Amino acid sequence: MTVSDHLAISPRSELRRRPDRGSRDRATLNAILDEALVCHIGFVADGEPVVIPATPWRIGDWLYLHGAAGGRLIRVVGSGAPVSVSVALVDGLVFARSAMRHSSDYRSVVLFGRGEAVTDPAAKAAALLQLVDKLSPGRSLLVRPPDDKELAATGVVRLAIDEGAAKVRTGPPAEVEKDAGWQVWTGTVPVSVRAGAPVPAEPETTHPPPPLRPWLRPE
Repeated sequence: MTVSDHLAISPRSELRRRPDRGSRDRATLNAILDEALVCHIGFVADGEPVVIPATPWRIGDWLYLHGAAGGRLIRVVGSGAPVSVSVALVDGLVFARSAMRHSSDYRSVVLFGRGEAVTDPAAKAAALLQLVDKLSPGRSLLVRPPDDKELAATGVVRLAIDEGAAKVRTGPPAEVEKDAGWQVWTGTVPVSVRAGAPVPAEPETTHPPPPLRPWLRPE
């Protein structure tokens, strides 16, 4: 199957509000998904809307999720029911002269589709080890891999990254002419998620702390 460089569009994924900030470029979406430590998955269960947070990771053109094997997230997403996944990264707080013009710099993704379960034990183990490597490159080679009991207790599902869009906002605050008279600071305060100093579980250790992805490294 040939994968397009741009995600598909349908009425449910059409960008209606500020389409100028939108992108369906796969590289743009992938970069945001790769940096995200938390996503939210929305679906309908027993006739009620449900949104559950999870840690996403990407392998190729698939977004993976994991959880307890008998949990609602795994059951619903693995059943092939329609789901939506959202990710938002906040890069700055934007302060304007007008209360209504305050904003934030952000990068976000919303995906739509139907998930599927990853049931083959070898495929599950390989996927989970790639989650470990998302948090710290190469760490999967240093740690004990999951055993049969752990694999049986863990569910892994995935969603094809086929339909959806990214939205990105950057730049100074928007202003209109009547704002000019207000004497107040305007501009952007950068915001980022950064790792602190590693705290070892063992007081005395000769092992170096795990390497981190560039966007998590302390500045």
